[in-house]
Amino acid sequence: MRSAVRRPTVPALLLALTLLLALATPAQADDSPRIVTSILPIHSLVAALAGDTHEVELLVPASASPHGYAMRPSEARRLQQADLIIWVGPELEGFLERPLRGISERATVISLMHDLDLPLLEGRSGGVWEGHHDHGDHGHDDHGDHGHDRHAHDDHDGHEDHAHEHDDGAHGSDHHGPAHDDRNGDAHGDYDSHLWLSPAVARAIVEQLAERIAELDPEQAARIRDNRDRLLQRIDDLDTDLAAQLAPVRDQRFMVFHDAYQYFERHYGLDAAGSISVDPSRMPGARRLSELRTRLAEGDILCLFTEPQFRPALAETVAEGTGTRLGILDPIGAELESGPDAWFHLMQGMADGFTDCMAHNGS
Repeated sequence: MRSAVRRPTVPALLLALTLLLALATPAQADDSPRIVTSILPIHSLVAALAGDTHEVELLVPASASPHGYAMRPSEARRLQQADLIIWVGPELEGFLERPLRGISERATVISLMHDLDLPLLEGRSGGVWEGHHDHGDHGHDDHGDHGHDRHAHDDHDGHEDHAHEHDDGAHGSDHHGPAHDDRNGDAHGDYDSHLWLSPAVARAIVEQLAERIAELDPEQAARIRDNRDRLLQRIDDLDTDLAAQLAPVRDQRFMVFHDAYQYFERHYGLDAAGSISVDPSRMPGARRLSELRTRLAEGDILCLFTEPQFRPALAETVAEGTGTRLGILDPIGAELESGPDAWFHLMQGMADGFTDCMAHNGS
């Protein structure tokens, strides 16, 4: 008697078909360039630009400061596996400079400050800034952010700050080393590295990265350029809204804990009077703190802004008894979820931080 032939069940057939299709069709994610970005604002712009054409990974957690960051082994492996790495530059993420030297021989590494043509602003000194009350146009038409080329001069450049820190007993290493070996995370090479805080610069980043990514993956070039056009329109729309929101506080003076906001200030014509620190990893000396307290005591500095990444005790000490209000600004997006919307939430949060503290003239 012949034994009955056992026929495959429907679930078994479906499983087998799925496995065959998976083996026959290469995964798009494996074939497309793997992109790693350093910090959340840049990750957001690149993620919005890439859309669903590429996976874009974030290296530094949003809750951490890139100043003096120490990579974990898993993050180092992510760098090693990347095909395209996008970072601001050693001015901001100094911890990446050495690891990227070897990787650049295999992967494409793009430094926004050094490999793109962007309107950079010179770094300023810490302490009191006087004579800086230049509102001008908030940047919609010229894309220049008031001093729009790499050689724009600011009276308060990084070299002055180096001398000041050394004289007043600041902690840390001598700042007068080689260009890529100093400890100043912001005025490294004399240029301010917080360039994503200008919508005009963000536009330039998106426009140029779109072409670079399209060259790397020509099959996705048309989709990337479509994403670019939608992203640029979205940036313009937010820029218009923020300019209107910030217009009432353009005449209010303020100070900041960490000089990270120059691109935002210049673009929207805001009036900063000074900063406690240029590099938040270095404590300012007693002389600078005394100068800042004396300046706040004059009574026209409405707000002193702290940051969520750093303890506010120093700012509280400087402002104590002066009548200056304390506000919060977050240039990185410490509490934001990563993704294509993060840059927009970050910029809106910046505008809200200014208007929440200054819009009612301290009342």
